[in-house]
Amino acid sequence: MATSRKSPRSQKPTSKARKKASATDEAQTPPTLAGDRPVTNPDLFANSSTTPVASPLPIFEASKILTQRDHLPWKPDPDGKLCYAPDIGNGQGAIYFWVTENLEDEHPATLAGAAALAVIETFDIRAACMHLIFAAHATQVERPWEQELVISDRQIQAYLGLQQRTDKNRKEKLALIEEIAKQPCKITTYISWPRQGKSKGFTIEEGRLWHLLGTRYHYQYDLFGNQELVGMTFVVKAGLWAKYFLDDEDGQAVRPQQGILSKSLLKSVMGLWQHREGAARLMVWLLFKTQLSRQNALNVKTLMEVAYGPQRIQAAYEDYQLRKKLASTWDDDLLALHDKGWKIQFDGDTYPVEIRPISFGREEISRRPRGFFETLMDAYLWISPPEAWINHGLLPGEGAATDTLLEPTPEAEKDGLTGTEVHHLRTEKGWSQRKLAALTGLSQGLISMIENGTRSISPENEETLRQVFDYM
Repeated sequence: MATSRKSPRSQKPTSKARKKASATDEAQTPPTLAGDRPVTNPDLFANSSTTPVASPLPIFEASKILTQRDHLPWKPDPDGKLCYAPDIGNGQGAIYFWVTENLEDEHPATLAGAAALAVIETFDIRAACMHLIFAAHATQVERPWEQELVISDRQIQAYLGLQQRTDKNRKEKLALIEEIAKQPCKITTYISWPRQGKSKGFTIEEGRLWHLLGTRYHYQYDLFGNQELVGMTFVVKAGLWAKYFLDDEDGQAVRPQQGILSKSLLKSVMGLWQHREGAARLMVWLLFKTQLSRQNALNVKTLMEVAYGPQRIQAAYEDYQLRKKLASTWDDDLLALHDKGWKIQFDGDTYPVEIRPISFGREEISRRPRGFFETLMDAYLWISPPEAWINHGLLPGEGAATDTLLEPTPEAEKDGLTGTEVHHLRTEKGWSQRKLAALTGLSQGLISMIENGTRSISPENEETLRQVFDYM
C-alpha cells in the first residue's frame, strides 16, 4: 500500500525523478512501416454499441477537469501549486488534482499559477473522450496499473467517428488524436480514502492518472520514396489509483463502480463540442450521474453551472441581457440532448410550462414571465440516457451496481433521508419549498440546498422533516 506521505501539502520535490520513455520522442519509439503495427488491445465496440467502463471518483473528477477546465475551483495549495480538491464524504477523505506539462518523468513537477492555468485552458472537451476510452480499455484487463494498454489510431478514429469525417485530412486527424491522447496524461492525483463498511481506508501517493509510455509512428512510402505518416499506436498504463478503484480481489479496495460507455456518446461529444459546448459538457457529466440513479431529479442551477460555469451563472443575476441569452442557450442545449436521444422530463411543481423551452411546451409567441431566471434556477427535471443504453441491461435497476462512489457516506448514514427523497415527498404533497420551510421552521434556502445535494441533513432536521411528511 502506497503511503509515502500523509498529506499532499507536505510533499517535497523529488530530487531524482525516475525517467520514463518519452511519449513523443521518435528516437525512443522509432518509426515503423504501416504493415508493422503492433498488436492492440481488443476493440471496445466489436460486438455492441456500448462497452463496460469503470466510473469511480478519479475517473469522474478527471472528466470534469477536461470538460469544465477553469470553471472548477482551482486554488493554490500550501506549496503554491494550483490544485483542484473536490470534497470526499464531508471532509472524511481527500482527493487532489494537479497538472503538468511533463510527459516523460514518472513523478513530474506540477505547475503553479499562470503556468498551470495555461495547461488547464488548453484542455479540449474531446480529450475527455480519450480519457473515457482509456478507462474502458483499463476495465477490460485484470491489472491495469501494471498492464500496458495498446491502442491504435484506427481504433480511436472508429470510436470517435473520425473515419467518416471529410472536413479533416489524414494528417489533421492524426494530429488531433495525438494531442487529445496526451491531455489526460497531464493530470496527477493524490488520494486519501476513508474507511467505508468493509473496505479499509487507504492513501495513494501522488502520481499520474494515466502514463503515456510511448507513441509508435507508422509510415508508408509515396511514389517518390518519401515517408508519409499514416498512423500511430499509443501505449498507456493506468496510475496506481487503479489498484484501489478497479480491483477488489482482496476485498479491501473500493468496490469497482461499473457503468457503460456508449459509442454514440463519444460521437455526440465530437460533433457538438464546438457549437453546443454546454451540451457536450452535460453529456459527459450525465454519463456518470445518470448511471448512479435514474430516479434522482436534477437541479437546473447545478446543471447550468456544469454547462457554463458558476461565474457566468452568478453574473447573469446582475445582467438581464445575459440572463435572457443564458436561458436561450440552456433551451437550445436541452434540445440538443433530446435530439441525441436523451429523455427529458420536467418537474411540474418547480418547472412550469411558461419557462420551459419552446420545443417542450412553451408557445413560441409567449415571453418568459418576470422573475423567470430565479424560478429556473430552483427548477428540477429528470434526464435519462437514450433507450439503447437501457436496453443493454447495464444501467441501475437493470443489473448494474448502484452504490455511489461520488459522495462517500458513512455506513450509519446510508438509510438516512436524502435530498432527492425530500424533493419527491414535498412535490407529492403539492408543497412549494416556501411552504415546507414554514411547516418545518427551516429556511427555504436550507431546503433548497438539501434538495440539490449541496447540504447534508442533520439528524435533528431529518427528524423534523419526517414528522412533517408523516403527519401533515
